[in-house]
Amino acid sequence: MDFHYTEPQNELEKMLGGFFCINAIGPIKYGDDSKFSEFLDTHSPPSHMTIYIDSLGGDLEAAIGIGRRIREYGLWTDIGCFFLEEPDPTNPLVPRKRVAGKCMSAATMIYLGGRLRYFSNGSEFGVHQFSLKNPFPENAGLSQILSARIASYVSDMGISPEFLELSSATDAKDIYLIGEERLKELRVVTGGQTDVSWDVQARGNMIYVRGERDSIYGRHKVMLGFTKNAGFFFWAVIEAQNRHDELTSFGVVEITVNGEEQNFDISKACSRFSYGTDVHVFARITSDQARAISNSENFGVQIKFVKDSPTFLGIYAMSTQGGTDQLQTFYHTFS
Repeated sequence: MDFHYTEPQNELEKMLGGFFCINAIGPIKYGDDSKFSEFLDTHSPPSHMTIYIDSLGGDLEAAIGIGRRIREYGLWTDIGCFFLEEPDPTNPLVPRKRVAGKCMSAATMIYLGGRLRYFSNGSEFGVHQFSLKNPFPENAGLSQILSARIASYVSDMGISPEFLELSSATDAKDIYLIGEERLKELRVVTGGQTDVSWDVQARGNMIYVRGERDSIYGRHKVMLGFTKNAGFFFWAVIEAQNRHDELTSFGVVEITVNGEEQNFDISKACSRFSYGTDVHVFARITSDQARAISNSENFGVQIKFVKDSPTFLGIYAMSTQGGTDQLQTFYHTFS
């Protein structure tokens, strides 16, 4: 597989917001996962950019390796490729053109690695059974190991188990094309925002219910927690996207519940600090506030320069759908 990195073509395009992308084109070969890691190390592209895939498949284990590296790096995925059109002497910017592409067989594993996954017009996404090139009896053990790796990878990427059922139902000599709407149902296509995933975590002397969501604004987490010594707490982790100073210095911090039906001002009660690419917001809250959060349809945190500011930084309210039972059981257990 060939990888091509595109960055803004001149200063004017940089001023207009820039254009960054990676094209991943052609058959996937053994060792391409290492090749891709070296490619990222060499070019150091920014995260929150898209890698466009146009491939009929190839080496499955290399594809999984590339997909995991994409997720670690924070890239998004789409299908097709971008290239520059013929230069126009009267235009300081050469137009860019997207060409529709195919993402088939093992290439779908690369696609699943995207933190956000798009499906542009004209794209084709096809699956079938994965198998070893030499399906001899002595390779049966290897086949089982590979199947386990695929299942583990698909689960780690947050994809519905039904995706593997569709793949395994199609003979390796055939290809089954899956449409965009079905891919959304399978959590393969996310668009600009993933669904919120909810779980319960415990560390140190605290336990909390955590909601997590990826979007074009970053990877964010909101948590309702409890610790024996301090009681209930609210905790948010915000991917700062180079706004650490604003997120830690703006004067107003509010927990929003049910849109903005209820706002809990924690400006003076919270602590804020930067850790790596994130900003953490932590505050002890009352039992009544914890109850309101646990019974809510959504909650988030807004950080503003002044209270009446029409815009905010932070986390747009996350839906509690999928986490309602955990939140309510958690609250009633510790209240």
